[in-house]
Amino acid sequence: MTTRAVSVTIEEHLLEYANAEVAAGRARSVSAVVNAALARRAEADREADAAVRAAAQAVRSDPAASAKVARMTAHVLAQREQHLTRAAGE
Repeated sequence: MTTRAVSVTIEEHLLEYANAEVAAGRARSVSAVVNAALARRAEADREADAAVRAAAQAVRSDPAASAKVARMTAHVLAQREQHLTRAAGE
């Protein structure tokens, strides 16, 4: 995998953590700690996106669920419109 040097600013306590991981031999470098954290975050984001897509597909394939979502959406939008109308009048 290709790597590229970048400059980042991180909070002091996170740098201390990364340095401690290196000192304890649990990581090769601070870069390795950052790469591992970003890889975990990217995987969690991919899993969350897949779960949302699966839930949306489940709703689309169930007419009753689709109708319920449509009613809920209409209700939320109506409440938002009422809130905006009241806020504009204040």
